[in-house]
Amino acid sequence: MSAIIRDGDEEMKKLICVLLVLFTMSACSEKAVSKHTTTMTDVGFDTFVNFTGYTTNEAQFEEYDSDLKKEFKRYDKLFDKYNDYEGTHNIKTINDQAGIKPVKVDKEIIELLNLSKKYYEISNHQFDITMGEVLNIWHDYRDEGVKANEEGKESRIPSKAELEKAEKDSGWDKIEINEKDSTVYIKDKNTSLDVGGVAKGFTVEKVAKKLEADGLKHGIINAGGNVRLIGEKPDGDAWSVGLQIPNANELSSDSLLSLKFSESNSFVTSGDYQRYYMYKNEIMHHIIDPDTLFPAKHARSVTVICKDSGIADILSTTLYTMTYEEGTALLKNLQAKEGFSVEAIWVYDDQVKPEKGADTIDVKGYHIAMSDGLKEHTNIK
Repeated sequence: MSAIIRDGDEEMKKLICVLLVLFTMSACSEKAVSKHTTTMTDVGFDTFVNFTGYTTNEAQFEEYDSDLKKEFKRYDKLFDKYNDYEGTHNIKTINDQAGIKPVKVDKEIIELLNLSKKYYEISNHQFDITMGEVLNIWHDYRDEGVKANEEGKESRIPSKAELEKAEKDSGWDKIEINEKDSTVYIKDKNTSLDVGGVAKGFTVEKVAKKLEADGLKHGIINAGGNVRLIGEKPDGDAWSVGLQIPNANELSSDSLLSLKFSESNSFVTSGDYQRYYMYKNEIMHHIIDPDTLFPAKHARSVTVICKDSGIADILSTTLYTMTYEEGTALLKNLQAKEGFSVEAIWVYDDQVKPEKGADTIDVKGYHIAMSDGLKEHTNIK
């Protein structure tokens, strides 16, 4: 039905004119954005952060960029287990007060611990941030090993007995979270928390959501390989995210394949090519298998794709410590019981060969297996 406007309906004419102007302004403002990018190395988490935002002007981008830097630095302090900060109760504070008293903390620490505990149960105890003492041992050996590698000397690894002794101090039964008082108490003085398998992804998700709430509609946060897409790409094309080659010498120059998505998503990769040292021609990396207490050996890397970057971070670490069959079973369980979409990619090579059940394709000398829901999103036919 068409509307008839008579000459005397001046108010109706004015209303329609206003609506047309608003519609035109809205359409133009949506298109009138330009790309701005910055890279920073001083916001914590021992990594770089690359931020790309599509905004109407540079000043608007700089406001988002300033908020991102401030938030990253704040979360870095909260989740730090090595350093004290004036006026901040962080993971180190909680560990330092183990067996002494509860520590009042910010709500984000409570939230991160609750998320970690939930996935400890979901993963059948495979993801465990209470293994701080085991990881402390490996951290010390890794520091020593890196130095030995640089000097051409022999490196060392911890004994099984040393690791098993430290493992006895792990367990969520030793952690007491009081949400009402916002306190955390480690009841055993020998127990410590290590949130390295979740902290960066959790932070990326929190920062992305804040920027979205503040009005950013299109952007990308890349925190050392933890990639979070914000909204759709403004030109209507799909976002393209490269899958890292699990080789430290090739990270900056090439990728194995491209993944294309048209909306917000998170991509987190865990692998053996970042924090590691060599021991008798073996890579001793930082992702420790809770079953063996030694670096996991199932794949060269595992990438997880889902909406939430914190969950993607947890799952990439967890799947990396699992066999391919265990990992795919966990994904199916999550999709069925948790009700959200989650996909994964496993990368193998001739050094770490594909496991039972992994249907792989060969790309640039690597063997790639992926969950069914990803095939339509890759550039591989």
